[in-house]
Amino acid sequence: MTNMIKAELYRLTKTKGFYLFWSVALVTYLITIVYKEEGGLSLGAPLISDKSIKMDIRMVQRNFTYFYLFIIPPFSLICSEFTDKTYKNTITSAVSRRDYYIEKSAFCIGYSLVGFVLLNLLFYAANALINGSEYSSSFGDYFKAVMTQLPLMNAISCLFIMLAFLLKKGAAFNSVTIITPILYTTVALTMYGIGTTKKIAESMLKYEISTVILNLPVCTADHYRMKCYIFCAGLSAASLLIGYLVFSKKELD
Repeated sequence: MTNMIKAELYRLTKTKGFYLFWSVALVTYLITIVYKEEGGLSLGAPLISDKSIKMDIRMVQRNFTYFYLFIIPPFSLICSEFTDKTYKNTITSAVSRRDYYIEKSAFCIGYSLVGFVLLNLLFYAANALINGSEYSSSFGDYFKAVMTQLPLMNAISCLFIMLAFLLKKGAAFNSVTIITPILYTTVALTMYGIGTTKKIAESMLKYEISTVILNLPVCTADHYRMKCYIFCAGLSAASLLIGYLVFSKKELD
């Protein structure tokens, strides 16, 4: 397993996605530090941050950039192997489908979450050093804010792994992962403008992914956070199980 993980890391560093993952995150943080204003890629929902909260925490609330960045590991390491059919070279008598699935899933999840935490910590250190205490919170408060999002980030990673094994083709995977949240938000906002569906839309928007990312770091309502975490745990488990069942039962091309 260790050798497989080392091989995955080597393969990943040879892809354009590896450099895109780190460069997009670092450029986003650089712009934030320079202009002293939070920002990032948006999923389309109108989001308003509390300006009384320090800038570094507000930047954590904008971590929906990672939704797009988390597409890269499954695309580069799973979809690409199905597209090029190189998975046949890995799945042999020595490496079962079960081992293959576990290794791919563990690496994608581990890489995504380690990258998420590391990049957030690098931003904190750089922002505190350059902009000072006026724009930075205590490390404890900042780290707690980042950790509140970890279950959601894990769920996103697990969901993308499932979709990669289900869809296999990179074009289909990218289309579904990129378009679906934007479509969801568009439908919810349209329903919000209609009197008969406004209440349904309010519930949809309350648990829309970018809204949850925005709310978790500063949420004071335990019931809201608990609902989010229960959903994340269920989604993580269901995604990994469905992905495995489909991959283990379906005939390979």
